[in-house]
Amino acid sequence: MTAEATATNELAAYRARLTAHWDELTSTSGLRPDQEPLAATMEALGLDGLVVARAEMADLVRDEGILYGGESGRRWIIDPLPVILTAQEWDRLEAGLAQRARLLSLVLADIYGDQRLLSSGAIPAEIVWGHQEFLHQACGIPVPGETWLPLVATDLGRSSTGEWTVLGDRTGTPAGAGYAMANRRITSRIMGDLHHDARPARLRSYFSAMRAALQQLAPRDGHTPRGVLMWSGASDATAYEQGFIATLLGYALVEAEDLVLRDGQVWINSPDGRELVDVILRRVASELIDPLEFRSDSQLGLAGLLEAARLGNVATVNPIGSGVLENPALLGLLPTLARQLLGEDLLLPSAQTWWCGDDAARGHVLANLDDLLIKPIDRTRRIAPLPGRELDDATRADLRARIAAEPWAWCGQEPVHLSTAPVVTDDGLVPRRIVLRTFGVSVDRGHEFLPGGLARVAPDDRFTISNDADAIAKDVWVLDPEDAAETWATSFDGGVVAAGRASIAPRVADNLVWLGRYTERADSTIRLLRLCLDLARDHGRRPASRGAQVLAAMLRAGQQITGLDLGVDDLPVAHKRIRTAITEADQRGSVAHSLRRLSAAAHEVPDLMSGDLWHVLAQLDDRVGDAARRRDLAGVLDDLIDGTLALAGIQAESLTRDATWAFLDAGLRLERAQRMLGLVEATLGADHAAVVENQLVDAVLDAGESLITQRRRSAAGQSHRKPTVAATQLLVSDRSNPRAVAFQLDRLGDDLLLLGDDGLAGRVESLADSVRETDLAGHVIDRSLAPTLAQIRKELRGIADELSRTHLTRSAPRRAILSGWSDGGESS
Repeated sequence: MTAEATATNELAAYRARLTAHWDELTSTSGLRPDQEPLAATMEALGLDGLVVARAEMADLVRDEGILYGGESGRRWIIDPLPVILTAQEWDRLEAGLAQRARLLSLVLADIYGDQRLLSSGAIPAEIVWGHQEFLHQACGIPVPGETWLPLVATDLGRSSTGEWTVLGDRTGTPAGAGYAMANRRITSRIMGDLHHDARPARLRSYFSAMRAALQQLAPRDGHTPRGVLMWSGASDATAYEQGFIATLLGYALVEAEDLVLRDGQVWINSPDGRELVDVILRRVASELIDPLEFRSDSQLGLAGLLEAARLGNVATVNPIGSGVLENPALLGLLPTLARQLLGEDLLLPSAQTWWCGDDAARGHVLANLDDLLIKPIDRTRRIAPLPGRELDDATRADLRARIAAEPWAWCGQEPVHLSTAPVVTDDGLVPRRIVLRTFGVSVDRGHEFLPGGLARVAPDDRFTISNDADAIAKDVWVLDPEDAAETWATSFDGGVVAAGRASIAPRVADNLVWLGRYTERADSTIRLLRLCLDLARDHGRRPASRGAQVLAAMLRAGQQITGLDLGVDDLPVAHKRIRTAITEADQRGSVAHSLRRLSAAAHEVPDLMSGDLWHVLAQLDDRVGDAARRRDLAGVLDDLIDGTLALAGIQAESLTRDATWAFLDAGLRLERAQRMLGLVEATLGADHAAVVENQLVDAVLDAGESLITQRRRSAAGQSHRKPTVAATQLLVSDRSNPRAVAFQLDRLGDDLLLLGDDGLAGRVESLADSVRETDLAGHVIDRSLAPTLAQIRKELRGIADELSRTHLTRSAPRRAILSGWSDGGESS
């Protein structure tokens, strides 16, 4: 019995919701034959199972930190039901996409070369010159191997006749391939049985082809080509994707401040030396890429980059100015250009478009304004497509006036009646309009396309399908029974892209150091708050007791270390202040604040982070949220400790012991040493009654994860008979204790040697020798411990300052921009 024969009421209800447009799942005559596996899965799971699958996908998205809109943006949204295409249909679509990529490459070569198409009128000059992405300074600049369009993305919609139609091209900084890969990873896990049975074509071969293509663009022979991905930072709309792609390619994520231009060549700049850059995969807009040549106010670009490209010393991908092809006015010209340049008819039709710079076309647009989609020719104007039928009288009059004033700047486009696909909602399966973005790369004089691409559907019945308007993503499966995956060579003239990074730019080093510092800051604060909470519950209501004096001493130390008000002057409410110290993200020194800054530092260097890190950060964020509502606050703190231990384990076990590790570990060691000195100074360095002192020693050792060690040594007669002296020695000068100051200094010295900074490593070694040789027992007995530890902290801060001056000083501030995509999903 077929899935059609056993279709559930949900599928029947879905059919009842369909309009006359094409639907990807079903038609008026029944299920489309290639959709039966999907329908069978829908029938087996039922609505409840599909809703659960949707929730599980959302959990995975959260755990993996998949965001759109930068580090403070929204979580990516994925529908569990994939879009399924047959291999035969994809082959036809791929042929049309390859032809289109060849044609666009020839058009781009002419625009920045001989300009014969412009001089002949085949392309009206205003279409090009009126576009902000046409940069005349880039004219005449050669591209390696005549590869004018290494990467291309195309937005497609299926019309009501079932024909795929081009809605627009993305040729400047095409975005979305990384999100398509993320969709596959999540969907294949949650819909595992369907994925196993359907066997969709794999996606990794596309990224292998991309790596090979970028290597082939390297302008010099005889050495291992080095590539980087140039971005504008973690605030960029597609920052997640950029980090993901950089990781897949083995490229360093760099910003303008990480690069330097010398002798017409681009280098990664670091205090340890420079490394030559051959290929820049850019995700910064062309007009912002070189403030010397284009916008002088840009802080995202590298001055002189265009000259380096002009000299043939670096390849930028895509070429600077390639976004001029995103002009919708070109859509109506491409059929003629295909016959002129390729001698072929265009295989993929485009949405019918009229350029208002032509008198007759403008007349048609104005006469049919209510039935058309009105677009500016330049997406950089950030004006969303305007559906004429949705405009009120005032807006329509204003639009007419703008077209009359600048006719060359506008187009009218016939809306495409987009196909629909089923989306899981709490109320059942509903049909939503769908747009497909495909991705291609030029390699070995041909084109490789990501099988399927990235599908986006409207979240409701609104007109625009836009990521900025909460579009829902779908995985796209090209059924491929052979499951053939082509392997692309990554060698280039005997070289291989280096996976390691011999030097670290100051911006990256700075974030790594603070990643280590905030990891330790969060962990030590949680441990201290857990101890204080335990004391507060036992002694907070008895302020005259010895235990309350210990509590007050620990709270006072916590206040001095964190800068938070922990309630030392009102012990009965200390437990409430402790809860606030966990949850207040805007309060510097709180657990939430440290975790937020830790996450921000990690998002600045995502290409260096283990994928497991995002899972742990998501769990820690959830635990902080729990602290605001769970009655078992001690349990929350235990869970938070589990999370920080997991962070430490990931950092210790997933990073190669190179400069990356050294900077992160140096930050952790600096923070732990300073915090331990502060804790001992504020507690054991102060005067206390003898009956309180012993209990306080146990509390300090507990906060410093050293109580069990001290008890074992004391029982074996291996520690000083005075508890305060024994504890101070264990926490400060014991080189074998992983929590001791001396241990941190030894590790910090190792980190600095790994960085090649022998001078600063020697300074740390001298301080370590001084700490080990200090008569701590004498200082405890004569009540001079506090100033002694304060002096060590001062010297340690000096070392931290020197590390910052030498390795972390950044050349310029960065101003981030959004560079996501927001249209391409037009429908009627």
